[in-house]
This record gives sequence, C-alpha cells and structure tokens, in this order.
Amino acid sequence: MKIQDWNLKPLKPRLAEETADEPLAEDIYVNTIVATKDNKRVLLHRVVKVNPDGSEEVFIIKASPKIIETNH
Repeated sequence: MKIQDWNLKPLKPRLAEETADEPLAEDIYVNTIVATKDNKRVLLHRVVKVNPDGSEEVFIIKASPKIIETNH
C-alpha cells in the first residue's frame, strides 16, 4: 500500500508465549506497519482501544529503527 510518497507494509505479528503473570488485554489491539521513503524506514504502531461504551480511540505511535535497536 502507498500513502503519499510512503510505501507501507504490515509486519507479521510474532507469537509470544503467554505467561500466567501477564493477562492479555481484550480491549487494546496493535497493528505494526513499516513505512519506507527515500531509503528511510519508520515503524508505525496503530493502537486501537475499545472503550466500555463501544467507542474506539485510535493512536498512531512512531518508532525509529534506532529506538528499536536499543538493548534494554
């Protein structure tokens, strides 16, 4: 897909093992997209939060590859 001059590709979700200590949220969904333009690469996270009344809040979070390579 292409938006303006950015080429967009969805990332395949990695399946992590579920642990009993961390419950998964049923009201938050995240889709990750790689956007490229002029040999620059940016990761975009589209976060959708479903409120109790059924309405949705959508957030777009930008992460650069340098941030991703940080070892925590």
